[in-house]
Amino acid sequence: MEEVTLGVGLVIEIGLIIGTIVIVSSYIRKLSRKYNKYQLNEQYYKSLYEQNPDAVIIFDTEGKFISANKAVSLYGFSEDELIHKPFTEFLLPEDLSRVMVHFSQALDGKATAYDCSIFDKEGSQREISVTNIPIYVNEKITGVYSIIKDITQHKKAQIDLMEAEAKYRSLIENSLVGVYILQDGKIVYVNPRLCEMSGYRFDELYGLGIYDFIYHEDLLLVNENIQKRFNNETGSVTYEYRAIRKDNSVITLELFGSKIVYNGRDAIIGTVIDITERKNNEKMIKHMAYHDQLTDLPNRYLLREKLNETIKYSKNNNQKFALLFLDLDRFKAINDTMGHETGDKVLVEIAERLEACVNQRDIISRYGGDEFSILLPNSDEQRAGEVAQQIITSLSEPFLFYHHEFVVTPSIGITVFPTHGKSFGTLIKNADLAMYHAKSLGKNNFQFFNDELNAKAQHELDLEVDLRKALEQFQFELYYQPQFNIRTNQLCGAEALIRWIHPEKGIIPPVSFIPLAEETGLIIPMGEWAIRTTCQENKKWQKAGYPPITVSVNISAKQFFHSNLVEIVQSALTETELQPKYLELEITESITMNVEHSISTLLELKKIGVKISIDDFGTGYSSLNYLKRLPIDKLKIDQSFIRECPYDVNSNTLVRTIIVMAHLLKLQVKAEGVETQDQISFLLEQGSKEAQGYFFSKPISVPEFESKYMEKRLEL
Repeated sequence: MEEVTLGVGLVIEIGLIIGTIVIVSSYIRKLSRKYNKYQLNEQYYKSLYEQNPDAVIIFDTEGKFISANKAVSLYGFSEDELIHKPFTEFLLPEDLSRVMVHFSQALDGKATAYDCSIFDKEGSQREISVTNIPIYVNEKITGVYSIIKDITQHKKAQIDLMEAEAKYRSLIENSLVGVYILQDGKIVYVNPRLCEMSGYRFDELYGLGIYDFIYHEDLLLVNENIQKRFNNETGSVTYEYRAIRKDNSVITLELFGSKIVYNGRDAIIGTVIDITERKNNEKMIKHMAYHDQLTDLPNRYLLREKLNETIKYSKNNNQKFALLFLDLDRFKAINDTMGHETGDKVLVEIAERLEACVNQRDIISRYGGDEFSILLPNSDEQRAGEVAQQIITSLSEPFLFYHHEFVVTPSIGITVFPTHGKSFGTLIKNADLAMYHAKSLGKNNFQFFNDELNAKAQHELDLEVDLRKALEQFQFELYYQPQFNIRTNQLCGAEALIRWIHPEKGIIPPVSFIPLAEETGLIIPMGEWAIRTTCQENKKWQKAGYPPITVSVNISAKQFFHSNLVEIVQSALTETELQPKYLELEITESITMNVEHSISTLLELKKIGVKISIDDFGTGYSSLNYLKRLPIDKLKIDQSFIRECPYDVNSNTLVRTIIVMAHLLKLQVKAEGVETQDQISFLLEQGSKEAQGYFFSKPISVPEFESKYMEKRLEL
């Protein structure tokens, strides 16, 4: 029994031991799990504390640093430099009271967040965002966690953004250009300038659709551009359209727009400039560029455009058209006698008369000066002739200005497409040739172009090319016509006359090339060559021992007015060492029309010492007034008067009058074109001393002149 009892007691004891072991083991396991959890929490804390990119600082209840993570180095500090220091030392004074309030709230158990400014180690101001969290130990607050984030750049960006927004808002609100935002086809923003442009208030424009103010013809253009931007087919785009103001007037706007996101949805933003005035100015400038200011007719530039368009259309439609080229006969005389103001009024009335001769589809242009052109679309030779005749009839009606009545006749050249040309240049050129042909036939008529005119023009063009070569290759020679004292029958001078010795065509007479030289301006270098050569050859004769004579050279009007004649004469005399008294310059009466300029130039020539005579006297603009004023030495009576002497009473009277007048003015007289002894006798009876003409000799070459006349003088 006792053994049984003992056995039972042992079992119980063993059970108690095992139970105790189990309990202890269980407790140890629980304790181990708690320790592991503690270690894990400690690692979490360390990671959160040590590895946090933001500064984490522990303050005691007095606001002194207890601990800080490595992130405080962002502000230039180490943890040791901060320990036991109060945070108040690092605050901006103006933030101190506000920060202390937040710190006190944390000590009272309330987590707070705020922004403030601090100084870093370098003394620079840094903007920070602070979160304060109370630290509880055994349910008692023992300090404060502060998590600090550097928001200096963020703050700066915010300030910059606010400043930029304010600046751009001010810029937009006060902009000289209109600004709008369009969303869902409606206006959701406009600035004051756009309100001013449109005449609407903001509240009137807000919510309007584009159909409400865009000119109906431009709606398609605007819609297409809006869709392209919404569909990203294009980025920014600039274009023009017309808009209707509140007062229903139409303005032209230039728009620059691009796609944006506005209030979370796609929209179009753009700027608008009112270019109405600019477009009107451009229109006016274009009109001025393409129209004649005096008559308001199209000018040659617009004629070119219209003519080229007509050529293209006529080719495509197998049609003819005509071009009339019109020049006013002797219009220069109106300007010279009546003045340019009257001349301008005549041109305006001529333009009106021309417009009355054509229909609306025809185009009249003032080509330049007193030249007009008339383009007749879809017209043949018959209609062109009818219009030309109508113009001649219309212009034959006298013009009346300031109690003066006069008639301005036209010469008209006509070309027809495609018979007379297929391009602008050819048609104009051929019409011009036909017009000059009309002038050559007595003026006040019209002529159609033909191939003979083209051949003549080509001949003149070839002649001009040859003429330029002649100057370059020294193909000119001077021939001399002797001048005699008819009382003593002695040589007293000679006239130098230019001859062109063409290498293939032989001698070309002056009448064949002098007019062309005048027209092309080649007469100026030719005239200079003649002056220098005359001086050289005359001086050569003197050096050869021949008795000195005076040699005269013709000066054309173009050479007189458009070259440095005085300098050329002075230079030629200086280079050749010829005495000025042995050079005589023959001018035409036409030069005297510009009396003031003529007197100035002639006085300078007289200072040099050369002699001056008026050639072909009596055929030009003879005036006793200019004879009295001009510094001249001699009059040359034109051969047309001498030819009829002594048998024609009128010619006799004119020659006697010229001789008497010249003697009274103390001027010498020389007769040209003398061919008979009777003419010599008549001139002697009238007291004339000098003459030249075929009676004595035709113009001859230098060798012949020397042998026939200069050498004979040595024998006297």
